Amino acid sequence: MTTAADDVFVEDGIDETAEAPATRRLIYAYTVPGRKDEHWERTGATHVTGTGLIKVGETTKPTAFERIKQQLNTAYPGLKGVDILLEEEAKRPDGTWFGDRDVHRELVAMGAAKDQEWFECTLHEVKAALVAVRNGTPYDSQRTLDFPMRPEQEDAVAQTAGYFLAHAADSRAPKVLWNAKMRFGKTFTTYQLAREMGFTRILVLTYKPAVQSAWRDDLLSHVDFEGWHFVDRNTPIKEADDLLDGDAPVVWFASFQDITGKDADGNVKAHNEAVHLTDWDCIVLDEYHFGAWRDGARDLYDPTEKDLAEVEEPDEWVTEEDLGLTSRHYLYLSGTPFRAITNGEFTEDAIFNWTYVDEQAAKEHWKPENGHNPYIDLPRMEMYAYEMGAGATEWADDGEFNGFNLSEYFRAQKADPESKSTKIERGTFVFTDDTRVSEFLEMLRGKLTEQMKVQLISGGKKAPFPYESPDFTDAVTHSVWYMADVASCYAMRDMLDAHPYFKDFVIHVAAGTKAGLGAAAKPPVEAAIKEARDDSRSGSITLSCGKLMTGITIREWGAIFMLRSLKSPESYFQSAFRVQSPWSYRQADGSVDVQKETVYVFEFDPNRALGLVAEYGMKLATVGDDVTPQQAIGELMNYLPIFQFSGGQMRQLDAADVLNIATTGVGASALAARWNSPVLVEVNEHTLTALLQQTDLLEALRQIEDFRNLANMAEQVVTSTKKLKKVEREKGRANLNEDEKKEKKESNSVKKQIREKLQKFLAKIPVFMYVTDFREEALKDVIESLDSDLFTRVTGLTVDDFKLLNKIGVFNPQHMNAAIYQFRAFEAASLHYADEALPDESGHKIGLFNTTVDAEDLPELYGQEPTG
Repeated sequence: MTTAADDVFVEDGIDETAEAPATRRLIYAYTVPGRKDEHWERTGATHVTGTGLIKVGETTKPTAFERIKQQLNTAYPGLKGVDILLEEEAKRPDGTWFGDRDVHRELVAMGAAKDQEWFECTLHEVKAALVAVRNGTPYDSQRTLDFPMRPEQEDAVAQTAGYFLAHAADSRAPKVLWNAKMRFGKTFTTYQLAREMGFTRILVLTYKPAVQSAWRDDLLSHVDFEGWHFVDRNTPIKEADDLLDGDAPVVWFASFQDITGKDADGNVKAHNEAVHLTDWDCIVLDEYHFGAWRDGARDLYDPTEKDLAEVEEPDEWVTEEDLGLTSRHYLYLSGTPFRAITNGEFTEDAIFNWTYVDEQAAKEHWKPENGHNPYIDLPRMEMYAYEMGAGATEWADDGEFNGFNLSEYFRAQKADPESKSTKIERGTFVFTDDTRVSEFLEMLRGKLTEQMKVQLISGGKKAPFPYESPDFTDAVTHSVWYMADVASCYAMRDMLDAHPYFKDFVIHVAAGTKAGLGAAAKPPVEAAIKEARDDSRSGSITLSCGKLMTGITIREWGAIFMLRSLKSPESYFQSAFRVQSPWSYRQADGSVDVQKETVYVFEFDPNRALGLVAEYGMKLATVGDDVTPQQAIGELMNYLPIFQFSGGQMRQLDAADVLNIATTGVGASALAARWNSPVLVEVNEHTLTALLQQTDLLEALRQIEDFRNLANMAEQVVTSTKKLKKVEREKGRANLNEDEKKEKKESNSVKKQIREKLQKFLAKIPVFMYVTDFREEALKDVIESLDSDLFTRVTGLTVDDFKLLNKIGVFNPQHMNAAIYQFRAFEAASLHYADEALPDESGHKIGLFNTTVDAEDLPELYGQEPTG
């Protein structure tokens, strides 16, 4: 049968003149109407069927588009209807060039029928043939990827390999943490580390089994790992055993839940026996949430998924001892860029960081001569923070720091509170006697209350609002609104469906038991987006209170509305990054059409949000070399600009503004409460075990009334924790009997008592900020240089005891630094408010707990009157 495409080739059938071998050339593939719908089948060793014929050609022109346009523009003006499927340089690793005939030979050899340059094959097979020719390897239909590592991936491999080699003779197996944001490419880079180190037995463990496909696909589709084998719980036991007995590299994937579980007789499960008998080269702990932010991580779960949160966010982080396995190396992977590094678990040279700031800087500074920018479709983020109005705090107080609370503002309940069912079909906002939520929806469209209009008149130019400014139109076409609970999601759905403007959006509730568990919650969101597109609706709004906030991204989401109050910077940024997923298409001319250049975080509790940004900066400053909180925040805000709507005006903030709002917006009583906060003290199996090993320190603590029984209490917690962890591995968390549940409750109670006792001791520490004139010294150094008798009179312990408590990680230095920093800043602002003379701090340092900051960071705060 002759098609329009055949006529074109008779008419335009121009083969490019063969060029010298050194000439740059491209291999391209495309299909056209008619050809793309032809069905074909192939018989041989396997029976393959498919739809669509593919033309494979070559060109020396700069782009495939130019060559294809030369061929087809007569029949398809502007190449409308032509699908350009592939365009790659035809260059071997040694620098020589190959041609389309080399690719044709591979396709014919593997059984594809040929009609001139048209082939009955899949695009996947074309890619595999191209890879085989480029690398001079046998054709492998699965291995279609041959891209190299990006610069930061090479850095991670080099740093980690160097650390492993340097610590090969240590008494304990060395361990490294990769604290890298999503899309770093952790699976591919881990395998490259294994190649570099010559590992042949790698065990990958995760709390989130859904990541299995990524680990499998990267191993089986890239040419660098040819001959490697992937094993999981579905691999037949004999096959897995044979692979482990062989010489080829083996990657074994398992979940923590499965690998630590037992069969009905209390023995290791049959399919896991080989795991416990193998001496692994490296154990990889993937998607690992450290105990330090477990509570924050749990914020990201739908309240109806408490059991899942229990499994995926354990009370204690897993240790080598807990696993009961043998390995020469350990690699920990974290998917959250802003997680606080667990105190004492990893030394600074054993941590590799790759954050949003690093990613965006690499994107901005990529040099065109290095080829395609691999970061081009990773959107830039911007935050817009809106104050809700002067009267908000009167009825939405958070009860802790006398601050506005979004979760309280949008608090709802089941429409039928008496119902015992866990399924919530409808919800109602608690404040049904007023129009607060309605006013909020109007504000999103730039329709302000009378109070805001008065402020606007005095402020001047009108600020942009999410559903009013054309700057945000594309981003808010598909968005996610992050609510506090299931009832508030349903209550908001009803409000939106009844609203004259928002009712034109497809409103989808991704909350509760009906929305699906884990990855199952994604297809309904995609269906809502498709419905909006097919029916020419304004867009879609997804309402979630946790689903889709971990490990799953929706590419069309361009904005997230923060309508709940989160407590930790980790949980805040983890949810905010849901909208930073790439979304792009490769155009016919070879360029990349990026659908999301900028994505937005819309925030309605500025003080709390900016406080979390500031907290992150303070924590980061304790890890970096000579980096102050203001510098760390400034680096972040260079790629995540923050705009605040306040007093009728919208203005862009700088790092000093963020610190001002986060610090001087806190009253003295709140500062005192934060100094006595439980987060300052680390009480867990690890710190208590280390404490029990310090007999002299325990003896000193026994002399203090509050700590007389500390050793017994610590021993009880450690013993109970180990026992219960073993029981939970064997039976599952949900299957503890009444005695075991009672023991767990008692153990948690004892931990709380120990923490409270340590907090009492810690409350005496601030006095030492004022026993020296050297304000620029870190408080820890000040204390350690003190006369021990003075310290003992105040605290009951010696300075050496204090050093030991710090060494074993009882005090959290990140939170201690933040508490002192806020105290110093508040102190400076208070002195100004009292019209006291301020010391000349220029050129000096201000001491925190275990680090210092430039005094110039604080003068910005002097002009701010404290609001507490």
